[in-house]
Amino acid sequence: MGSAPRKLRAVAPDETPDPPKILSLAEAIELGDYLQILLAQRREIVTSLPEERGPAKAALHRQLSLISKEIEALVSRDSDEAEGGANVEDGEFDAEAI
Repeated sequence: MGSAPRKLRAVAPDETPDPPKILSLAEAIELGDYLQILLAQRREIVTSLPEERGPAKAALHRQLSLISKEIEALVSRDSDEAEGGANVEDGEFDAEAI
């Protein structure tokens, strides 16, 4: 389940983009967009955190950390793909190493 392909179009110089729609968890699951599912899960965790205490709160903090790292990795990957790949310089070729 990857992100849906983005549709590109030309915009007018005075046009501003619409803010991205914030999806509920059910909407994100229906759409099948893994990044949107993670974002919705993170919002639900953050909303429920103030009500929790003890081990449940600790578990939610851990889950929040894991989800946030996964979101960051997906966004970074999508950014790299949009730019044509990671910007990494090639090292010197050493024929002797083969």
